[in-house]
Amino acid sequence: MRNIDNIKGLINKELLQNQIEINSDSYGSACVDVAINIMEHLDGFEGEFNIGYSPDMSTPHGIICKCDDQGGITGFMASAVRNLVAKCHKDGWKFWLADVISSYDVDNTETLERHIENISKNGLTSKEDATKYVEALVNRYKENFGSWICK
Repeated sequence: MRNIDNIKGLINKELLQNQIEINSDSYGSACVDVAINIMEHLDGFEGEFNIGYSPDMSTPHGIICKCDDQGGITGFMASAVRNLVAKCHKDGWKFWLADVISSYDVDNTETLERHIENISKNGLTSKEDATKYVEALVNRYKENFGSWICK
């Protein structure tokens, strides 16, 4: 069993321990192991998350790929990993938002509001904090890459 006591940002130890216990098969344990690797990585992460799929260490996609020591998890598994990180790590809700928002969403207010609602209704952060964070993510994306809307 993995030692999770060294995860400084762990906010839901009971849930993580439960996930370790019920995911003893190779598929489930791979997801939990990658999630633990990510939480350990996030403890030392000092940058800002960015949206997108560029495999660098500021996007959740890049972080998931780098922390995957299981031989290549699938996209569905990566979603399970993201959700577990969101519920168990203090910065997990930011990680979740940066991962679910795609470059196609930056100008789609309805989609952004749905993501804000989803993360806040689960009690992972307030709607106000989620809204501010999404605005920062979108602004950072637009500064670096522009907008997808053709004018």
